[in-house]
Amino acid sequence: MRVLAIMALGLFAAGAAHAADLNDPVWAQAPGQEDWAKAYPAHAAQAGISGAVKMKCAATSAGLLAACSVVQESPSGEGFGAAALSLATGMALRPQGANGEPVAGRNLIVPVRFEPALLHPGATVIGQPDWMRRPSQEEVQHFLPADSHGEAGHATIECVVTTRGLLEKCEINQETPTDHGFGASALAMTSTFLMRPMTVDGLPVGGARVLIPIGFQATPGDSPPATGTMKVMRAAPWLAAPTSQALAQAFPRGAVGKSASAHVVLRCGFRDDGSLGSCETVSEAPDGQGFASAAKSLVKDFRTYVDPTNTAKLRGLRVDIPFDFRDPTQPSPPIEIYDPIWLTRVNPEAVAQLFPAAAAKAGYNSGGAKVDCSVKHDGSLTDCVVADEEPAGFGFGQAALEIAAAMKMNPWTAQGDPVDGGRIGLPVKPVLPTDQATPAAKP
Repeated sequence: MRVLAIMALGLFAAGAAHAADLNDPVWAQAPGQEDWAKAYPAHAAQAGISGAVKMKCAATSAGLLAACSVVQESPSGEGFGAAALSLATGMALRPQGANGEPVAGRNLIVPVRFEPALLHPGATVIGQPDWMRRPSQEEVQHFLPADSHGEAGHATIECVVTTRGLLEKCEINQETPTDHGFGASALAMTSTFLMRPMTVDGLPVGGARVLIPIGFQATPGDSPPATGTMKVMRAAPWLAAPTSQALAQAFPRGAVGKSASAHVVLRCGFRDDGSLGSCETVSEAPDGQGFASAAKSLVKDFRTYVDPTNTAKLRGLRVDIPFDFRDPTQPSPPIEIYDPIWLTRVNPEAVAQLFPAAAAKAGYNSGGAKVDCSVKHDGSLTDCVVADEEPAGFGFGQAALEIAAAMKMNPWTAQGDPVDGGRIGLPVKPVLPTDQATPAAKP
């Protein structure tokens, strides 16, 4: 990716520098691969044709793109120019370029590439990620698992990158040695990573997968345990969390109009009543604008579940909490919840009992539906509608609605957003119990 970036910068300087006065944009958000795939011109997609576009845009004070026009399109006549323009509304820059100067009012050339691989979201693996932030080795050592007993270890985690450059849907790919907690520790630090959401040559990273190797160094046997050997939770089952309104109100006044977004990670301890205290800043980007202080002002709104039979269970535990700030005066896309942490699920046996009688009578042993729902502040689902049903007309949609009504998710996402006002697509696939199954209906 870095080689491609250098090549792209060379082309930029040689072919388009005269048309732009912003040569150092730093992307804060870009449409993901699914958006790229939807924008891909239909004929070109069917024929497997690649395309490249350069747009000239003006940057607003919040880093949004305005007055975009196509200055170069190859091949022409396939619709790539119009497709690129449709993607511009989902792009945002950091309000300061790489040299620290404001981007407001400056023009820039935005390269956009279309490759057939983008038509298969999730299939792309980023080989050389361009990190805006990743934990230092000193920070990694703060996550050294207690079960390692100070020994060295290694883990590789596999994650999906969001359109903001954050990580989600992370899983352990490999860990050595096993059963020492290195994989879990690597997962715990995913909120401290931040990738550039678009490459310099115009490809998105949102929706792509990335493999992240993390090495833990051994600590001397006679050294006191590192602070990171404490147990650090990646997420807690929150009974209460800040609302979207509270997050917006905490946005630093001095940063309004200067930073479209920011990301902070705090590490906090638990009190016996489930509230938080003793918080320290793990990461802050951008720094120096008051976002860490804004995050700490919201800590009072968090409260986790406490086992009434063991109130001391939380002592010694710490939790990393991400905060994803967005300028409340600027338009932003609705929150899409990708990997919810479910606090309440429907028992599989209850799901089976909700299998539609009409479908069973018709000889169907399985089916499914997808419902689209809004999320309330407490994590419950509301305003659900059936988006898809297969087979249609046999009651699977209604069954999915009943299941969704009983589910409840963690009110704070792994990316640092409150869930209220978010949207989620929930697939439900009930299966008829085997003791009730009948031969499939004949056509």
